[in-house]
Amino acid sequence: MKRIICSISAAILATSLLVSCQRTGEAVLSFGDSVITENQFAYYLATYKANYLTSYADMEDTKAFYSLELPNGMTGEEYLFSETVGNVAKSLVCAELFEENGLVLSSSVTDAVDSYIESFIDDYAGGDKRALNSALSEYGINVEMLREIYLIEEKGSALYDYLYGENGTIGVTEAELSAYCDENYARVRHIYINNKYGYEMTEDGYTARDENGNYVTYALSGEELDAKNAVVSAIDEALAAGEDFHAVYEAYSEDKYYENGYYLSPQMDFVEEVELSAFDLEVGEWTKVESDVGVHYIMRLENEERPWENEANADFFDGFREQVSFLAFVEYVEAYIPEVVQNEEKLAEFSVEASPANYRF
Repeated sequence: MKRIICSISAAILATSLLVSCQRTGEAVLSFGDSVITENQFAYYLATYKANYLTSYADMEDTKAFYSLELPNGMTGEEYLFSETVGNVAKSLVCAELFEENGLVLSSSVTDAVDSYIESFIDDYAGGDKRALNSALSEYGINVEMLREIYLIEEKGSALYDYLYGENGTIGVTEAELSAYCDENYARVRHIYINNKYGYEMTEDGYTARDENGNYVTYALSGEELDAKNAVVSAIDEALAAGEDFHAVYEAYSEDKYYENGYYLSPQMDFVEEVELSAFDLEVGEWTKVESDVGVHYIMRLENEERPWENEANADFFDGFREQVSFLAFVEYVEAYIPEVVQNEEKLAEFSVEASPANYRF
């Protein structure tokens, strides 16, 4: 999970989009003809609080945490509340732009939402709508308002599709895709030697797995470890002598799965030390990295032209165009944030610390 103290990052636009036609309570935020009421904001705050508690590994629902000063100079309370207000403002903008663009949800979408709400009443409250309303009241809303929330979620998706979907009116250009790729992806040749662990084998000669289906490993020692370290020494000597990096890769690397190289990115689930080192290299430079899974040698290669279209790179660019499109959509929405009017007096009545955490709805 992310660490809020070690890594202050912008929260994502998603979660739930909320602008109710039911003007319940005083407006907290307003944009165009759309508002977020105090009841609606209470729901939002409770929902985001639950998300924060499950997303940030070092967040605690304690007074000490909320008063803790973070590296950005804000307290935990100030940072999380500011993030919540910012995200709710984005949601408000999305809902208003949906209306301004004359978009309409299809009956299949509204029917699906209605069916989901009905199943919620049946499964959660045993068919008793009053019981569900009672549970929702803790977060400032009722069943009708919850339905509106889900409809507005769909409106946000529809707005995205209209602007940045496959046939969106704005979309992203090839130049924008290339610029994002060059900024966020580092292509490397990866020489890897595992001098840390081996795999236990079954009597039948298969790799052993534990009760959870994971491979059973053991720490290398003795002759096995010496043999691996001898290979590492051979690689060190070869590269120090100026031998071709690619030739050394062919001769020694235990990782030859991606012959076209790795396209490393910050969001990739890979060895963190290797990822960070890759972006510090210029094309043609190499470095040695030691991690808890072995020894890595990486050389940075020049990115190909439109690498996301190359089938050999498919594992690194799954959903690439959609990701860039979504980020462009967020940037588009954020441009309207200065026009959102905040009711500072009403906002001052809320806090993350005092809010319940909505894990259920």
